[in-house]
Amino acid sequence: MAKTYSELEAWGIFAGALVIGVVLTSVFWAYITIAPEKKAIQEEIKNATESFNAEIPTTFIDFCNGVDGKSNWDSTGLKQCTVDEPSEKNLIVMKLLCRKFNLSLSYGSFGVKCEGKG
Repeated sequence: MAKTYSELEAWGIFAGALVIGVVLTSVFWAYITIAPEKKAIQEEIKNATESFNAEIPTTFIDFCNGVDGKSNWDSTGLKQCTVDEPSEKNLIVMKLLCRKFNLSLSYGSFGVKCEGKG
């Protein structure tokens, strides 16, 4: 059996369909009218993220963490490991770290530090 709608229900269905049509049309036009500059920028971002290769010195970080030190490094190749207590044991261990990664050793009131570009 076919359902009959009252006049108010019919107007409600018409208004709802009109709203849905306007929204879908707006989304469609917004999508197809994206500026070419924005598309080019999105393409450059995509290409840049694909070619970016960050090398994290994991062996250096693991060694520094193993001697309870604080490691710092950056993209230029600078590596730094600092141990707060300048004890004889820490000096010997840090000397090994410095030699292994070709860094320079320094110590003082800040503790023991290996740093340099290695």
